[in-house]
Amino acid sequence: MTTLSTSDRDLTDRIRDEVATDLAARWPESADGVEQLMHYALAGKGKLLRPLLVCHSALAVGGDLFRVLPAASGVECVHTGSLLHDDIIDGDAVRRGRPAVHAAFGPARAILAGSALYFAWFTALEECARRGVADGPIRRAMAIQARAGIEACRGAVDELALAGRPDCGIDAYVGAARRKTAALLAAACRTGAVLAGASPAQEAALAAYGESLGLAFQVRDDLLPYTAAPDQGGKPADSDLRNLRPTLPVVLAWQAAGPADRAGLRDAFATTASGLDDTMRRLAHLLTRTGALERAREAAELYAHRARTALDDLTPSPYVHALREFTLQPD
Repeated sequence: MTTLSTSDRDLTDRIRDEVATDLAARWPESADGVEQLMHYALAGKGKLLRPLLVCHSALAVGGDLFRVLPAASGVECVHTGSLLHDDIIDGDAVRRGRPAVHAAFGPARAILAGSALYFAWFTALEECARRGVADGPIRRAMAIQARAGIEACRGAVDELALAGRPDCGIDAYVGAARRKTAALLAAACRTGAVLAGASPAQEAALAAYGESLGLAFQVRDDLLPYTAAPDQGGKPADSDLRNLRPTLPVVLAWQAAGPADRAGLRDAFATTASGLDDTMRRLAHLLTRTGALERAREAAELYAHRARTALDDLTPSPYVHALREFTLQPD
């Protein structure tokens, strides 16, 4: 069984380095064609959260890092592929501080590269089989990943249907976020658990953790345009407003607002690109005045607490501790 010492370096950083090395070896800088696009997409400075979830979940139930590492890289591939498509849908020209793939290479190539990255998610499982994972867990992991991918597409369609609707309600918002964001994080945790031979109870605990973590991360992402420095987000700060997307702070503000503030929200969601900066400032003021930003922070912490609670039935270990650390709001 693979074990990693924490004496000289933080455990998560060491596993992140393993994943980064594995990804870099798959599509080197010298690649051309679609592999060049995949290299460019994966070379952005992401946090590698999803592959870390695969690895820590597997190790938390006694798994072997060597056997699950390809699956961890595969999960990062599908996440990155979804970002390529999201950037085209949203019209975002910047991702992680540099030109998005469609801005650098054109939308046609970006669509094809995103699709290729999706397939890499599944071919990675064949590598896990060659490294010793039995056929049964491989088949289960493939089914988990396929269902999660379909759910994510459903969530993206749901999100498009909510555009321009600050009055959509919390249930509609949470439903879309659960499918579009949380489903893939839950699948990452469940995949690691299944490939490591987890018990049904361990698998369920890790899947529940991943879903709640995904919702916490989505709400925190919703807050970034109003709370973070301009260069801290992975996408442009005005992306949600430009795409008339009702994030949780907006939905909460609608609930708390009187007629005048609701009119202000309607105006914000009828904005044009020429007035985005001013609209963002007015919207931030309205969200603060109605208490929506604070209530959204509380919601994010509630989901994070649920994620931590889901881990309570797992045997304590450095890997479970690392999973708990992912739920904490960064300073």
